[in-house]
Amino acid sequence: MVGVHMKYYKLLLDDSNQNDIVCFCKDSKGFEQFHLKEGKLIKNWNEDLTFYFNPEEGSEQTDYLANNLGWFLVSDKLKSLLIEIDKSQIQYLPIRVVNSKDNSIIKGYSVANILSLLDVLNLEHSDYSVIEVDDEKVYSIRKYAINKSAVSDYHIFKVKGYEIPMFVSEICKDAVLKQGITGCDFLGVKTV
Repeated sequence: MVGVHMKYYKLLLDDSNQNDIVCFCKDSKGFEQFHLKEGKLIKNWNEDLTFYFNPEEGSEQTDYLANNLGWFLVSDKLKSLLIEIDKSQIQYLPIRVVNSKDNSIIKGYSVANILSLLDVLNLEHSDYSVIEVDDEKVYSIRKYAINKSAVSDYHIFKVKGYEIPMFVSEICKDAVLKQGITGCDFLGVKTV
């Protein structure tokens, strides 16, 4: 049961450590950045999808791995934690992470494809601007506000209509910090 005072956070990549691995995908096998941002189940995943990193530019493995596609690359440790605390729909798609110097493979990473898109945005309390494009209003959100009553018992989700950022509950954030999960950073969002 989610408490009335539950807080929510925008999940960010912690890029403050200079020695963290940043990996690059040269051939995304036809999968574009947006395929893993829209909350749709992927049926024809290619397990040969490979991300490379140069250990001279960073060799520290994080649980949330920085990458050029902006995908949510998670270690088995982070994946287990998310499975344990959350009922939301997440599809885990295995990938290969390869050291470009010696071709060694780091095992146990997946792309977490978050399928839970919740209609929880509270525009009234969000900080946003509106741009008119071809007679259509496009909202650009700077700071999100979430209707906490609409979140129910989800601990990691995306906001319907604004699928790029990921949000987590305080329970998820606390579990990540307690278990020493690396690579994650959190920005509090307003809940109403």
